[in-house]
Amino acid sequence: MKTITIQDIKKHGSKSLSDDAPIYLIVNSKPKCVMVPVDQFENMMNALEDIEDLAVFEARKNEGTMSSEEMRKALDL
Repeated sequence: MKTITIQDIKKHGSKSLSDDAPIYLIVNSKPKCVMVPVDQFENMMNALEDIEDLAVFEARKNEGTMSSEEMRKALDL
């Protein structure tokens, strides 16, 4: 992963940023944040939403469910 500093951004502007790979922003010799290209960020957010949806599905999949046989008995079929 590429690292840049605020000084790199001041000197080179947007040329110091990458369009295809994440970049660590170093401030006071420590990683301050990670910048990712927009398409990668959107993909990560979509994946996170999918994971959250799956977690809700797993938590609810056995709540209030009946087998077909239980349904027939309940409906007197």
